[in-house]
Amino acid sequence: MYIGGFCYMTQRRIYQTEYPYFVTFRTRAYFKLFSIHKYAESLSNIMFKSALLKGFMILSYQIMPDHVHILIVTKYRAQASLPALPDIHRSAPTEGYARNNNTISKLMHSIKSYFIITIRDQGENNFYFFQKRFHTRIISTHQYLETIIKYIKHNPIKDELPTKYHKPPYQYFIWEEIGKLF
Repeated sequence: MYIGGFCYMTQRRIYQTEYPYFVTFRTRAYFKLFSIHKYAESLSNIMFKSALLKGFMILSYQIMPDHVHILIVTKYRAQASLPALPDIHRSAPTEGYARNNNTISKLMHSIKSYFIITIRDQGENNFYFFQKRFHTRIISTHQYLETIIKYIKHNPIKDELPTKYHKPPYQYFIWEEIGKLF
Protein backbone atom coordinates (compact mmCIF):
# COMPACT_ATOMS: atom_id res chain seq x y z
CA MET A 1 0.00 0.00 0.00
CA TYR A 2 1.41 3.39 -0.97
CA ILE A 3 0.56 6.43 1.15
CA GLY A 4 2.27 9.76 0.52
CA GLY A 5 5.00 8.13 -1.56
CA PHE A 6 5.89 5.59 1.14
CA CYS A 7 5.25 1.88 0.92
CA TYR A 8 3.57 0.45 4.03
CA MET A 9 3.49 -3.30 4.42
CA THR A 10 0.66 -4.93 6.29
CA GLN A 11 1.85 -7.11 9.13
CA ARG A 12 1.33 -10.79 8.45
CA ARG A 13 0.52 -13.14 11.27
CA ILE A 14 2.79 -16.12 11.60
CA TYR A 15 1.55 -19.27 13.27
CA GLN A 16 4.00 -21.96 14.19
CA THR A 17 2.57 -25.34 14.98
CA GLU A 18 5.85 -26.74 16.28
CA TYR A 19 6.09 -24.50 19.36
CA PRO A 20 3.82 -23.80 22.32
CA TYR A 21 2.36 -20.34 22.85
CA PHE A 22 2.01 -18.32 26.04
CA VAL A 23 -1.13 -16.16 25.86
CA THR A 24 -2.27 -13.47 28.29
CA PHE A 25 -5.57 -11.60 28.22
CA ARG A 26 -7.14 -9.09 30.62
CA THR A 27 -10.46 -7.79 31.77
CA ARG A 28 -11.41 -4.21 30.96
CA ALA A 29 -10.30 -1.59 33.47
CA TYR A 30 -8.60 -4.40 35.44
CA PHE A 31 -12.01 -5.45 36.77
CA LYS A 32 -11.49 -8.32 39.27
CA LEU A 33 -14.17 -10.48 37.70
CA PHE A 34 -12.47 -13.80 38.38
CA SER A 35 -12.21 -13.29 42.11
CA ILE A 36 -15.76 -14.69 41.96
CA HIS A 37 -15.43 -18.49 41.87
CA LYS A 38 -18.36 -19.20 39.52
CA TYR A 39 -16.87 -16.93 36.83
CA ALA A 40 -13.47 -18.60 37.11
CA GLU A 41 -15.10 -22.02 36.88
CA SER A 42 -17.16 -20.97 33.88
CA LEU A 43 -14.10 -19.52 32.13
CA SER A 44 -12.11 -22.70 32.81
CA ASN A 45 -14.80 -24.87 31.19
CA ILE A 46 -15.11 -22.50 28.24
CA MET A 47 -11.33 -22.43 27.67
CA PHE A 48 -11.21 -26.24 27.44
CA LYS A 49 -14.24 -26.45 25.14
CA SER A 50 -12.95 -23.68 22.87
CA ALA A 51 -9.48 -25.21 22.70
CA LEU A 52 -10.96 -28.58 21.75
CA LEU A 53 -13.14 -27.01 19.02
CA LYS A 54 -10.30 -24.90 17.62
CA GLY A 55 -7.66 -27.63 17.59
CA PHE A 56 -5.53 -26.58 20.55
CA MET A 57 -4.48 -28.30 23.77
CA ILE A 58 -4.20 -26.35 27.02
CA LEU A 59 -1.06 -27.42 28.85
CA SER A 60 -1.42 -24.97 31.70
CA TYR A 61 -3.33 -21.89 32.78
CA GLN A 62 -3.60 -19.46 35.65
CA ILE A 63 -6.74 -17.43 36.21
CA MET A 64 -5.93 -14.31 38.21
CA PRO A 65 -8.57 -11.85 39.47
CA ASP A 66 -8.23 -9.56 36.43
CA HIS A 67 -6.23 -11.52 33.84
CA VAL A 68 -5.50 -15.01 32.54
CA HIS A 69 -2.34 -16.80 31.37
CA ILE A 70 -2.60 -19.85 29.10
CA LEU A 71 0.12 -22.17 27.82
CA ILE A 72 -1.14 -23.91 24.66
CA VAL A 73 -0.01 -26.03 21.74
CA THR A 74 -1.82 -26.98 18.57
CA LYS A 75 -3.36 -30.45 18.59
CA TYR A 76 -1.17 -31.11 15.57
CA ARG A 77 1.92 -30.41 17.71
CA ALA A 78 0.62 -32.50 20.59
CA GLN A 79 -0.23 -35.49 18.38
CA ALA A 80 2.70 -35.37 15.95
CA SER A 81 5.38 -36.54 18.38
CA LEU A 82 7.63 -33.79 17.14
CA PRO A 83 11.06 -33.47 18.70
CA ALA A 84 11.38 -31.65 22.00
CA LEU A 85 12.18 -27.95 22.03
CA PRO A 86 15.76 -27.07 21.13
CA ASP A 87 18.20 -25.96 23.79
CA ILE A 88 19.06 -22.89 21.76
CA HIS A 89 16.84 -20.64 19.70
CA ARG A 90 16.77 -21.60 16.05
CA SER A 91 14.79 -20.49 13.08
CA ALA A 92 12.00 -22.97 12.47
CA PRO A 93 9.82 -23.49 9.44
CA THR A 94 6.49 -21.72 9.73
CA GLU A 95 3.07 -22.35 8.35
CA GLY A 96 0.69 -19.60 7.34
CA TYR A 97 -1.98 -21.08 9.58
CA ALA A 98 -2.24 -23.83 12.10
CA ARG A 99 -2.77 -27.26 10.54
CA ASN A 100 -6.55 -26.98 10.90
CA ASN A 101 -6.68 -23.29 9.78
CA ASN A 102 -7.61 -22.21 13.29
CA THR A 103 -5.46 -19.53 14.80
CA ILE A 104 -4.83 -18.21 18.28
CA SER A 105 -6.91 -15.17 17.33
CA LYS A 106 -9.85 -17.45 16.56
CA LEU A 107 -9.30 -19.34 19.81
CA MET A 108 -9.25 -16.13 21.85
CA HIS A 109 -12.35 -14.81 20.08
CA SER A 110 -14.11 -18.09 20.87
CA ILE A 111 -13.17 -18.01 24.56
CA LYS A 112 -14.11 -14.37 25.09
CA SER A 113 -17.36 -14.39 23.11
CA TYR A 114 -18.56 -17.72 24.53
CA PHE A 115 -17.89 -16.45 28.07
CA ILE A 116 -19.85 -13.24 27.44
CA ILE A 117 -22.75 -15.15 25.87
CA THR A 118 -22.82 -17.53 28.86
CA ILE A 119 -22.93 -14.64 31.34
CA ARG A 120 -25.63 -12.82 29.36
CA ASP A 121 -27.72 -16.01 29.07
CA GLN A 122 -27.67 -16.24 32.85
CA GLY A 123 -29.14 -12.72 32.89
CA GLU A 124 -26.31 -11.43 35.02
CA ASN A 125 -24.74 -8.68 32.94
CA ASN A 126 -24.69 -7.03 29.55
CA PHE A 127 -21.16 -5.63 29.87
CA TYR A 128 -18.23 -6.70 27.67
CA PHE A 129 -15.64 -7.77 30.26
CA PHE A 130 -12.46 -8.20 28.23
CA GLN A 131 -9.90 -5.93 26.64
CA LYS A 132 -9.94 -6.37 22.87
CA ARG A 133 -6.29 -7.32 22.57
CA PHE A 134 -4.31 -10.19 23.98
CA HIS A 135 -0.58 -10.90 24.13
CA THR A 136 1.16 -13.98 22.75
CA ARG A 137 4.70 -15.25 22.94
CA ILE A 138 6.18 -18.19 21.06
CA ILE A 139 8.10 -20.49 23.40
CA SER A 140 11.02 -21.77 21.39
CA THR A 141 13.57 -22.89 24.01
CA HIS A 142 13.66 -25.08 27.11
CA GLN A 143 14.83 -22.18 29.23
CA TYR A 144 11.92 -19.97 28.16
CA LEU A 145 9.46 -22.83 28.74
CA GLU A 146 10.80 -23.31 32.27
CA THR A 147 10.54 -19.57 32.90
CA ILE A 148 6.90 -19.50 31.72
CA ILE A 149 5.93 -22.52 33.83
CA LYS A 150 7.50 -20.94 36.93
CA TYR A 151 5.77 -17.67 36.14
CA ILE A 152 2.36 -19.31 35.81
CA LYS A 153 2.87 -21.36 38.97
CA HIS A 154 4.17 -18.49 41.13
CA ASN A 155 2.01 -15.65 39.84
CA PRO A 156 -0.60 -15.96 42.64
CA ILE A 157 2.19 -16.20 45.22
CA LYS A 158 3.84 -13.04 43.91
CA ASP A 159 0.51 -11.19 44.11
CA GLU A 160 -0.15 -12.65 47.60
CA LEU A 161 -3.48 -14.14 46.59
CA PRO A 162 -5.45 -16.63 48.71
CA THR A 163 -4.84 -20.37 48.36
CA LYS A 164 -7.90 -20.82 46.11
CA TYR A 165 -5.76 -19.42 43.26
CA HIS A 166 -3.32 -22.35 43.57
CA LYS A 167 -5.80 -25.06 42.54
CA PRO A 168 -8.54 -25.69 39.98
CA PRO A 169 -10.42 -23.93 38.54
CA TYR A 170 -7.86 -21.14 38.97
CA GLN A 171 -4.67 -23.08 38.21
CA TYR A 172 -4.13 -26.05 35.93
CA PHE A 173 -1.09 -28.02 34.73
CA ILE A 174 -0.99 -31.18 32.62
CA TRP A 175 2.54 -32.23 33.56
CA GLU A 176 2.64 -35.30 31.31
CA GLU A 177 2.14 -33.20 28.16
CA ILE A 178 4.47 -30.43 29.38
CA GLY A 179 7.14 -33.10 29.98
CA LYS A 180 6.93 -34.13 26.31
CA LEU A 181 8.22 -30.68 25.34
CA PHE A 182 11.54 -31.29 27.11
